[in-house]
Formats: sequence, C-alpha cells, structure tokens
Amino acid sequence: MNGLVAHGGMFAGSHTMLVFLPFLLAGAGLGFIVRAVSDKVDAKPPDGSVRLPSPKEHPLYHLHMQIRAAGKPPAPEPTPGAPSVEEMPRRR
Repeated sequence: MNGLVAHGGMFAGSHTMLVFLPFLLAGAGLGFIVRAVSDKVDAKPPDGSVRLPSPKEHPLYHLHMQIRAAGKPPAPEPTPGAPSVEEMPRRR
C-alpha cells in the first residue's frame, strides 16, 4: 500500500503540478482565443466603408495613384457648344 503514493525523492510534490498543468495551458489558450476574437484592429467600420491608407502607412501611395491614372485613357474633350462644369448649377 505504501508503494502506491509517490512521495519523497527528487520529484516530491511534482505530481500535483502535473495534474494542474493541462488546466493551466487550457486556460492560457482560451484566454488567447478570447483576446484574438475581441481584437478590433482589423474590424471594419459599422457603415461598411473601407478606410483609406494614411501617408504614414504607405509613403509611396501618391506614386501608385499617378501610375494608375497614367494607364487610363484621357477624358474626352468637351464639345464647343456644351456648358462647362463651372457654368452648370450645383445640386443641393
């Protein structure tokens, strides 16, 4: 009967830690999952719009826009009898 209980020696009391170690790791894993799910860094705004990058995040973004605009065909020239944009009344 005395041989069934692990006591004494170099690992005395370590069986208690080994029993609770899986629960500690499961709790840490659950905490990590809860933290990752509740993270709002990549969340979209409530109206569904997409946030444009700031110049600090993409310092060469203006060059990308210039290159992108250069690939498009130029806007058609206005006809001589058509009113210009400045002459048209504004919508309210």
